[in-house]
Amino acid sequence: MNKYFSKEKITIGVSAFGNLISTKNCIQAIKNSVEGTYEVILIDDFSPDKGKIKDYFFNQKKEFKDVKVFHFTKNLGYTQSVNCVLSNSTSEKTIFVSNDMYINSYFIEELINISNIEENIGYVRGVSNFVDNNKSTHNIDLRDKINKHPNEISKEIFSKEKNNYIEEDYLVGDSFLVNRKLLEKIGYFDCNNFKDYFGDADFGFRAKAHNFKCILSKGAFCFHHRNINFDYLPEVEKKKKLIRRQVTLAEDWARFKLKYNFPINLPYPGINKMNYDEIKNKVNKKDIIEKKDYSQYLI
Repeated sequence: MNKYFSKEKITIGVSAFGNLISTKNCIQAIKNSVEGTYEVILIDDFSPDKGKIKDYFFNQKKEFKDVKVFHFTKNLGYTQSVNCVLSNSTSEKTIFVSNDMYINSYFIEELINISNIEENIGYVRGVSNFVDNNKSTHNIDLRDKINKHPNEISKEIFSKEKNNYIEEDYLVGDSFLVNRKLLEKIGYFDCNNFKDYFGDADFGFRAKAHNFKCILSKGAFCFHHRNINFDYLPEVEKKKKLIRRQVTLAEDWARFKLKYNFPINLPYPGINKMNYDEIKNKVNKKDIIEKKDYSQYLI
């Protein structure tokens, strides 16, 4: 697989909360995928591993020419992790990658290609073997590709679906590209209301309210190592993590209802059953999320 050569500077940001092995695979995939002008931003979200990921990220300063490393001194969650990447990017295009996503050159090339097709494209995400919204548009069935390497699959999908894209209803933020003009218009992720859930969807709703297109690229495939951030844990820790997620989901959903003026007793219907137009129409366009200063966490 040839690397994508970036003529204009791009930013690739990675966030991790535990799981050193998957994180190393994620970083190696970046090294295998891109060359040229780019910066890397690495976020350790207070991983419960006695500093292993923090140290690994710090050592990446020797591996990348242009890299920033942040270590949160307590677990701030997904929304702050993404926000830290976006807030510290110095590029026109920023790609966020979760540590269980393994990117490739075709993925990068097509995200950037699609992001340039129209002036009002705010963000672009790709397809994967697992996206937790379970939509057929986002999820690629790999049952007939079991013996193929993910990069072969990416090349095949890229060749077949290049320049093919659709608009999506909300952002599923496991891996995606943001154009700077969107940040300049709507600001950043809403860290005041959301910790782990709805921060990405909220970002997409705000983008659409400001008439930016939110795009799913059918030709940009990225392999998602499903459940790896659970499977590496002992059973007791898995249960604790699952309970924490359920609690955080409930708390973030409560704040989402308050922000968008939904009945406080409304149960969470699932992301695919939300009234997207109603939410978009409730967006306060004057509410611009300002850039947050994360310099205290820079190491």
